[in-house]
Amino acid sequence: MILPLIRPLGEADRPAWLGLRQALWMGSDATTSAAEAGTLLSDPGRFGALKYAVFLALDAGEAVGFVEVSLRDDVHGLGGRAVGYVEGVYVGPRHQGRGLGRALLDAAAQWAKSQDATEIASDVLADNPPSIAFHEHCRFRRIGETGSGAKRQVLLLRGVS
Repeated sequence: MILPLIRPLGEADRPAWLGLRQALWMGSDATTSAAEAGTLLSDPGRFGALKYAVFLALDAGEAVGFVEVSLRDDVHGLGGRAVGYVEGVYVGPRHQGRGLGRALLDAAAQWAKSQDATEIASDVLADNPPSIAFHEHCRFRRIGETGSGAKRQVLLLRGVS
């Protein structure tokens, strides 16, 4: 089995990353504009993060997935402690089922550890069982729910050891 290549975002990767972001979030918001302008990474405080990083999954040199991870001290239910936080993770449909998503989350956890966090959190819409199952497969455990109705989210957490 060939191990997936996961690496930090480089300047030349920006167009591929923006395309993958669009595939995941399909639309435009403040973070989309900030990603395009470069300020998402250079000014994470504007979005409530202490730090922000992006990692890409590559297959034969092509970016096929990404994870955005931040360091936050404002995650509801975690008592103000700084934790890594998965802002989003995505692997293109043709590349799913090969361990790339797990490798991306592992890279995010290692980055969080390098920032002196001992845990990494993520939230998932409660009506997205496949994403919840994926996170649980990647050693996250449910620790609570927030919101209501269609906006209900499941909060998940794992250690970064």
